[in-house]
Amino acid sequence: MSHNGSNSRLPVASAKPLSFMLSRAYEVVVNRIWTIVSAAVVLGCISAAPAEAQKSNRPRPAGAPRPAGTPAPAPATVPASAPASAAVTPQAAPNTFSASAGLAIAPFEGDDDARPAYLRTFTQQLDSAISLMVAVFRNTSGQPMAGADAPTALSQRERDRWTRCRDLHWDLQTYVAAMHDQVEFDNANVTRAAAALDSSLTALQATSECDNIASMIAAPGRWAPWGANYQSSARNFYRGWYTELRDVAEKNRAFVIALNGTLPAAQRLPVPPAMPRTPPYAGGGPL
Repeated sequence: MSHNGSNSRLPVASAKPLSFMLSRAYEVVVNRIWTIVSAAVVLGCISAAPAEAQKSNRPRPAGAPRPAGTPAPAPATVPASAPASAAVTPQAAPNTFSASAGLAIAPFEGDDDARPAYLRTFTQQLDSAISLMVAVFRNTSGQPMAGADAPTALSQRERDRWTRCRDLHWDLQTYVAAMHDQVEFDNANVTRAAAALDSSLTALQATSECDNIASMIAAPGRWAPWGANYQSSARNFYRGWYTELRDVAEKNRAFVIALNGTLPAAQRLPVPPAMPRTPPYAGGGPL
């Protein structure tokens, strides 16, 4: 009986090492899984870092708020090797207004050698503009259309006449601006003649009524009462335009004569003809 009892305890003794082995195997498996999981977490952090850095370096949309604590970006700098852009001087157009008779003049741009050629163009075109204005009102009555109370009361020829006068008015204004830069010369006589022409051009005011009347014809609703405004502007024009333009023509002629006294024979300018004292009106007498 004692022998059989010793044999019955052997299975218990042999099961103890088996449970120990299973426990050790479990620990090995758990440690291996933990190592794999830890490695995966570390690799994920490493791969996410460049993407996060790239995301932080992306430019924010204009006007987007800057996160708190984020320093403002440094202003963009131009590399030292980049050449500085040259300043651009605007080139003035002869006449920026849409109305023009094609006789506008641009301001002078050039050196002293180019000045005589420019003054030749200036004086000749100015004389042409004055002559054309005289032709526009040749054989007219020299007074407003009696009883006109709307554009329809004016003939088509009369309406075209005021539009043509408006175009010439704006061309003449370019000579006013350009002459301001042509009043200083080495010769005292030329300087005085240039200053006189500059003053005469500046005093040219009556032709501005052509712009007013052309506007009355194009937009009569803006000039109520139309008849009174038309009569007033037309009278102001007829009262002064020929006297003022004739003075400009005389000063232009005197300027050319003074300038020719300082130029070689080959560079001398054509002298404009003198204007008559009689206006071009039908039956008009001397001023």
